[in-house]
Amino acid sequence: MQVQEILNRLSKTTNIALAVLVVFIMGGLDYLTGYEMSFSIFYLIPIAFLVWNTNKKYGIYLALFASIVWFMVDRLSARQDSQDIIIFWNAFVRFCFFMIVVYLISLLKKSNVELENKVKERTTDLTAEIQERRKAEGELKSITEKLRLLTKRIQTIREEENTLIAREIHDELGQALTAIKIDAAWLAKRYSNNSSIVEGLVNISGTVDDTIKTVRKISTRLRPRLLDQLGLVPAVEWQLKEYKKKTGVKFDFVKPSEEFTLDSYISTALFRIFQEALTNISRHASANYICIKISLQAPKELQMIIRDNGIGLPEDYMNKNYSLGIVGMIERTNTIGGRFRINRVPEGGTEIIVKVPLHEKQENNL
Repeated sequence: MQVQEILNRLSKTTNIALAVLVVFIMGGLDYLTGYEMSFSIFYLIPIAFLVWNTNKKYGIYLALFASIVWFMVDRLSARQDSQDIIIFWNAFVRFCFFMIVVYLISLLKKSNVELENKVKERTTDLTAEIQERRKAEGELKSITEKLRLLTKRIQTIREEENTLIAREIHDELGQALTAIKIDAAWLAKRYSNNSSIVEGLVNISGTVDDTIKTVRKISTRLRPRLLDQLGLVPAVEWQLKEYKKKTGVKFDFVKPSEEFTLDSYISTALFRIFQEALTNISRHASANYICIKISLQAPKELQMIIRDNGIGLPEDYMNKNYSLGIVGMIERTNTIGGRFRINRVPEGGTEIIVKVPLHEKQENNL
């Protein structure tokens, strides 16, 4: 390869001079060794060399020159032919043979040049295509990151609004209903001698009690106060107990061995993922047992596992309508920098694994 690079750097004049010199050397050796030992094949070396490194025209000239040198060597040697015309015929045949070689080498060179040009063009096209693809990937990555930030912002605003609405419903509406109940009790006492009024007020008080329970239920659905007051683990435990009351599904809850606190946004995201998992289990899994495990994993990672003993995921579960819930869980996991995985349990059921890295601020709160 290094020799070829050196030859490619030589000028046209230098190539011609080298080729002519080699022909002279071949002719000298041919003359010294006599006609018994032929060097005919070696004349092709400088011819092929010159055609490849210059062009066909100089190759034809060198082929003619080599034929003349070969002819002169035959004339000067002691070789005797039956007829004088044979030596001319041999020279002509050699020249024709050299010309054939020149033509073939030139065709090979042309094909090689065309191939190199095609390779260069294709390489240029591929380079441009790769650059365009990288640019598109960069733009897509930027858009995806912006969408992720937008999703995170929307979810944050939504949770803030849910918290505000839940607080207002619980406090304002709850206080108003409590005041109505107190007034009803006062009126019942005031008109205790009128049984019909007392009965109506008792019914009103019962309706108010039911309404207060509904208000608390709506407020809790919007934003569980346990999540803000005590953290993720108590909120999950409370939600599991409520879920068991409604569905009768048994559960095991494995709590982390160490206490920890999380950023409000991360604990909210994990709790919403947990709620969505329970919703999917209730709608699609037909499970009668759930196991939830929250643990601290080394290095610096929180893991939440939700496993049920239901019918498991179908092969094409991502094409089903309930995959929107899974997509939502994945997106929430991505917004907090975590990793989401959902598996089919071999013995039956589904397993959801969410892993979230713990930041330095969170670690200090462990």
